Amino acid sequence: MASADAAEYTYLTLPPDKASGSCISIVVAGLTARAKIGVAGLEEAIKLLEDQHTAGARTRYRFYLKDGGLVVEVEESSSAVQGGADETCSWHTIVEMVS
Repeated sequence: MASADAAEYTYLTLPPDKASGSCISIVVAGLTARAKIGVAGLEEAIKLLEDQHTAGARTRYRFYLKDGGLVVEVEESSSAVQGGADETCSWHTIVEMVS
């Protein structure tokens, strides 16, 4: 896939409960197997993603395969008033794993 715009995304939304972080491991493990990526660096990638999850708000992750690798992004929203109509969302790449 040439770009993120052409990718098929897998989304994971975690509630503010810290115990839900183990869901990240399952999704990352499944997608790395699908992309046939080795397990080197897998634990570090999962730890990095778990650190993005906060207990105070939901966290949204977006996963996609690109050029034989896995890209994981986290959603960041911003607005003048939290939850306001002018809220905008952007995705920031946190992990890129390649084979």
